[in-house]
Order: sequence, then structure tokens, then C-alpha cells
Amino acid sequence: MNMKMPGRAPNSSLQLDYVRDTLFGPVALSVECQCQMAALSLQGRPALRLHICPPLPDKVERAHSVAFVWDGQSYRGVVRDHGKCGDGGLNLLLELQ
Repeated sequence: MNMKMPGRAPNSSLQLDYVRDTLFGPVALSVECQCQMAALSLQGRPALRLHICPPLPDKVERAHSVAFVWDGQSYRGVVRDHGKCGDGGLNLLLELQ
């Protein structure tokens, strides 16, 4: 899937907390990474498209929820879709909670 992101904000270094499911239950991970963010609407609900720049955090494409702070504001969302990008990065479509 190719999820283009017009109007992305410049790269920002942030602490990304994410949870993924495994055979042994949910695993919480936290990593510092370079990201870009764009606000959007998902069927009338607030959402974000988060572009994670390479190198990608371990198994972040399997995340089902993420949380981070951007410019002093906390964001938390459920991953509704994801797609690899031509630059080696990953786009996550987040429904904000």
C-alpha cells in the first residue's frame, strides 16, 4: 500500500510507545525515532497519519496502539492501517483515542 502524505510536518524526534500482540500476550515497547505527522479525519473522527522514518523500530508494523508527545501535546491512538513507503519508512493511520 502506498499512503502518500501531502503537507507533512518536518521530521521530529519523539519517544514512540507502542503495544503489539504476541502469542504470549501484549508486549509494550518504547523507542526514540524520527517521525512526521499529518492530521486527518477518519469517517468524521479525529485521526493522524504518522510517518516513521527509517530505520524502523522493531516490529512497529505489528503495533495495534501507539502513544507519543508531539510539541508538548500527548497523542494516543489505535492503528487502523499501515503501509510501507518508498523511502523505507512506514505510515501508520491512527484513530485518536
